[in-house]
Amino acid sequence: MASTLISPVVDYYNDEEELDSVDDDDDRSFRGRDSEEGDRSGAGSYEEIAAMTTLQDTEDASETDLAKHDEDDYVEIKEQMYQDKLASLKRQLQQLQEGTLQEYQKRMKKLDQQYKERLRNADLFLQLESEQVERNYIKEKKAAVKEFDDKKVELKENLIAELEEKKKMIENEKLTMELTGDSMEVKPIMTRKLRRRPNDPVPIPDKRRKPAPDILHRSSA
Repeated sequence: MASTLISPVVDYYNDEEELDSVDDDDDRSFRGRDSEEGDRSGAGSYEEIAAMTTLQDTEDASETDLAKHDEDDYVEIKEQMYQDKLASLKRQLQQLQEGTLQEYQKRMKKLDQQYKERLRNADLFLQLESEQVERNYIKEKKAAVKEFDDKKVELKENLIAELEEKKKMIENEKLTMELTGDSMEVKPIMTRKLRRRPNDPVPIPDKRRKPAPDILHRSSA
């Protein structure tokens, strides 16, 4: 009886112990799972960090490669642009030497128009100047003819006036001579005879000497 009573109690206690041990096992199992999950979580975090680091490094490397690639492309593009410009300049130079460059032809056309316009203006100026010179020549010629005629008339009138004046002077002189009685008669010139001094030689009268008989005889012989 006693054993029968004790047995359920023991079983009860045993059941409690089993429950406690089950609980302990569950706790340990739960803690184990938590630990495993924590371990797995920690491992996952590390892997994620490593993956992110690798991805970042990959992105950095990609950016570096891309930048280097872009730089190479830029240099290549610049070189190609330089070569294109150089080739274009050489082509334009060749066209310029051949006279087929469009810009050269355009400017030459403008220069030709300016040249022809200047020649036309020069011709117009020459024509106007020639007409002006012709008018001045005709004007000067008429003025010279008129001046010559005027001077000729003036000279003739002056000479006539001088001759008339001389004629009047002669007539006045003649009239004066007739009034004073002084005609064309020539009055004898009165010479004064000086007294001869004692020591002065006797003057020889201005008479022709008769030739000597000898001279007369020789001349007759």
